[in-house]
Amino acid sequence: MKRFIIKTGGYLLLLLAILIIWLLAISAFVDRQTFGNHETDSNLLVLQEGQQYDLLFMGISHARNFSRHHNHQRVEQILGQKILNIGQGNGACGVNEQLFNLDYFYHKKNETNTLVYFISPPLFFSESLALASNTFDQEPFRMDFLQRYWNFPSENHWERVVSYLQSKFSPHWLSHRPFSLEIMAEQMDQIDPKVVAEGQQLAYGTGLNMQRFEKSKVGLKETVALALDQHTKVVFIIPPALFGQWPGHEQVVQFATEMRDLGAIEFYDFSEVILEPKYYYDHHHLNTAGIVLFTDKYLKPILGN
Repeated sequence: MKRFIIKTGGYLLLLLAILIIWLLAISAFVDRQTFGNHETDSNLLVLQEGQQYDLLFMGISHARNFSRHHNHQRVEQILGQKILNIGQGNGACGVNEQLFNLDYFYHKKNETNTLVYFISPPLFFSESLALASNTFDQEPFRMDFLQRYWNFPSENHWERVVSYLQSKFSPHWLSHRPFSLEIMAEQMDQIDPKVVAEGQQLAYGTGLNMQRFEKSKVGLKETVALALDQHTKVVFIIPPALFGQWPGHEQVVQFATEMRDLGAIEFYDFSEVILEPKYYYDHHHLNTAGIVLFTDKYLKPILGN
């Protein structure tokens, strides 16, 4: 019996070793390419070690769009700042995993002068963002990343880890290449109230989830505390939307104002500064012309060099 247990244990260890070697090899196959922040939604494929950045962008897709479609270079040029964007779009990430990404950024001995957190209201209220299992599907397999997340407090923890590992066996991962449109030129003609309502229902469900909101507030406070501990200035920004204010806007503003009054952050509400359809490719994502306008007119005065 003892011999059987030893053999079984040895066999399982061998399988584990083969699995890890495969994961490392297939990730190295993708990682051998040089990715720019505008050419992938992955963080690890662009994250290096021991780097100094002027600005670090965080948030959901509204943050990530400042890098997509060659916007990254445009924003850096307008602001005269070196930027890393670790925002996560595609409905893959909530406040807690944003916090983990920041923690890993510092773990790799990176520094930034200012953290710019785009606090879109859905980030606070969405249950699907908080529980998304595909958060790390676009990240290469790295042992220290997995180990650090394994010990990180999280909801839906196991499902995320399984999805992270399984994704490395998919053809989509194997075919991942640096890619970016030169420009996002699509633009809206007008607001469609029906589409807006459908989109907000998709983001929020049946209504404002105040229990999730309270959890998100805790996560944001921990994020701010981590950044301040690393001598990083924190700026909260509510980005613009074609329809202006999202549901839950007042609650988010109240929270951010309280944080500002405590002296922890700077806070700017830009939710209604751009209301022209031609600057959006959907009801709440700026196209390239919108990104350039917003960066030059609103970000440059507060973040520019």
